[in-house]
Amino acid sequence: MKKILFFAMVVLGTTLVSCNKPAAVSEDKAEAAQPSSEQLAAIRVATDLAKYGYEAESASALIEAANILAGVPTQALEATKENTGVANPTKDEKSLTVESLLADAKDFAAGDETLLAMVAKVEQKYQPELITRGRVGGPATDYDRVEARSYVQYYITFRGGEFAEVAVVGDGDTDLDLYIYDENGNLIDSDIDYTDACYCSFVPSWTGSFRVKIVNRGSVYNRYTLITN
Repeated sequence: MKKILFFAMVVLGTTLVSCNKPAAVSEDKAEAAQPSSEQLAAIRVATDLAKYGYEAESASALIEAANILAGVPTQALEATKENTGVANPTKDEKSLTVESLLADAKDFAAGDETLLAMVAKVEQKYQPELITRGRVGGPATDYDRVEARSYVQYYITFRGGEFAEVAVVGDGDTDLDLYIYDENGNLIDSDIDYTDACYCSFVPSWTGSFRVKIVNRGSVYNRYTLITN
């Protein structure tokens, strides 16, 4: 598995189409260049911390990742989704949710009373009914997998004139690329580096449906977390 890199709550540069920018994107570059929201950044840090925890079999890392996620009100992402590719499970399944992180942390703790007490403290803090409900303007998330050498597409409505951001954090096993298209098929933004941590942001000129495409460049599936604001 690739070496885990922490974002440290900082989003590394975003690439916006500026020369022949489609009409669906606002020309206000200063507004589009603002940093990611604290909530979205926190979720990204938690997913990276969780990946490290699984790689190192560190109960404390998983507990802290769960603690961060438990403190961020989110809602289930409501969007039309298309998933291509044929399922071919060839590795251990890991789902980065509060419940699964705490369950695995207990296993890694191996009876350590201090670590188990930390798990219990996060369990007391975590209230699924509140986390699921979320709050107005808060982030929405989806957990899924994109098969080897295939892609997943979401059709998400973003409001005109409001800063929009999309982040994807994979499980570390393959390279993921992220593309955002407007309703006319114009490419709005993309993140196509050689990692599975992707981030795009833009300011739509009008309210409309945007196609969010996650492409898996690797030979095994990648379980990812998709986050939008």
